[in-house]
Amino acid sequence: MDRNALSRATEASDSPTPGYLYVDIAKSAAASPTASLEIVQYLIRRLKTKNNPNVKFKCLKVITKTAESAVTRGHFKRAVAQDPSAVAAIKECLQFRGPPDPVRGDQPYQKVQEAAKEALEAVYSDSPSSSDAGAGPGPGTYAGIGGGGISGSYG
Repeated sequence: MDRNALSRATEASDSPTPGYLYVDIAKSAAASPTASLEIVQYLIRRLKTKNNPNVKFKCLKVITKTAESAVTRGHFKRAVAQDPSAVAAIKECLQFRGPPDPVRGDQPYQKVQEAAKEALEAVYSDSPSSSDAGAGPGPGTYAGIGGGGISGSYG
């Protein structure tokens, strides 16, 4: 687990998380189910202990992006879904509120609530990721060396 990448991806600043960090974290999570579990524990610990809306938003975004990544082969989703405290921490963010920001008002809290909703959807989605789409012939089609497939039912 690359703690440096995780801490940079979930820092308290207003600046967005660089996209390459999501890829690096997903690759780290794909190393093994244990690595996925360690990353989940790190993110949930930050989600629970930090009251900064930027940190919460970024933790939830990392959870969403890593769960949606085809590289993790579902290990990360499973690690989140099987940890009741992780699911509870994400659900708590659905109700996250705080004092209005002088400039942005309630917008930071609404972003956290939306990110929590997206994280839960990503963790519990059964749909394959976009990179898996069109990976092979559909059901009822026999692929062979010839030009066309032989369609039929498996009756």
